[in-house]
Amino acid sequence: MTMLTYQYRIKDSTTKKILIKLASNVNFIWNVSLSIVKQRWNESRLYTDEKLLNAVTKGSSKEDEIFINAQTVQAIYEEVIKKTKQFKKSPRFRSRKIRLGWIPFKGQTFKIIGNYAIYNGFRLKLWKHRQFPEGSVVKSGSFSEDSQGRWYVNIVISFPEYLEKAEDKSVGIDLGIKTTLSLATEERFNHDNFSKELEVKLAKAQRRKNKRQVTKIHAKIKNKRKDWNHKTSYILAENFRNIFVGDTTPTAILADFAKINRSIYDASWFQIKTFLAYKVLRRRGCYLEVPEKDSTLTCSSCLKKLESLELKIREWTCPHCNSRHDRDFNAAKNHLRLGSETLSRRKSA
Repeated sequence: MTMLTYQYRIKDSTTKKILIKLASNVNFIWNVSLSIVKQRWNESRLYTDEKLLNAVTKGSSKEDEIFINAQTVQAIYEEVIKKTKQFKKSPRFRSRKIRLGWIPFKGQTFKIIGNYAIYNGFRLKLWKHRQFPEGSVVKSGSFSEDSQGRWYVNIVISFPEYLEKAEDKSVGIDLGIKTTLSLATEERFNHDNFSKELEVKLAKAQRRKNKRQVTKIHAKIKNKRKDWNHKTSYILAENFRNIFVGDTTPTAILADFAKINRSIYDASWFQIKTFLAYKVLRRRGCYLEVPEKDSTLTCSSCLKKLESLELKIREWTCPHCNSRHDRDFNAAKNHLRLGSETLSRRKSA
């Protein structure tokens, strides 16, 4: 079964007040659950289980005219427990002033009929720009608010459909800042610096203290970046069945190069890796993240390793086999080698 999330924007602006009220109720349940989790931890150093939170929140779903249902209450405290165990610390309290609206739901309490979503008796009109695949089943989802006050419904569905397999080819990818993606096939994918394109307009809006304009500019940058990542990941997933990417993260780079933080965030490595993963898996391919360490220093021809290599050096010659390397392409070839070896071991196990 394939799992995907479909997002639709809610069209009917008159329901905004209802969603804000529901989100306030969600915040209340979240804060109550979090208080219990913190209190139990401080007293006994034990994690809180779902049974205790279920007993405390039972009946709270109908304490207001506009209420959330019991399944949503369950989804809220399950998320609190999940975040606490995942990060080994309590998440933050939710407030309308500092958090955007969020209303989770279970599949059995939500229906979508035509261009309408139905939740707890409320009908919400959608901009339904695409249909679900045949045989889809709604598993869960949420209503969410963006920074401009617009509301969306995010629906997680499962369905048995797979897309046609890509040609049986493999590729290694090196993620970068100057060049966004470098492939082992010696191809490059690079996008413009979206933040830099709009930095003058953004600075003017910030000096005028025009919060609405600032929010719009940030949303435009985010949408441009997301659009490029979707289109590029689609091209790669269509052409390669097996994709191997280095496991680099922005936080690892930021620790050493604080001055280039905007460029690192503009590269959006996490998002493009997420898009690549689900697009490849939907085509029954293989997506793997391989160790990034020393991939730039290791010669992809003879596998001998250099002691060091300055960041400004983009091309170098191996002193052992005299092979000439482009820094990024060499790393991508090493990722391809490591990924292929890992995949072979998995198949033979």
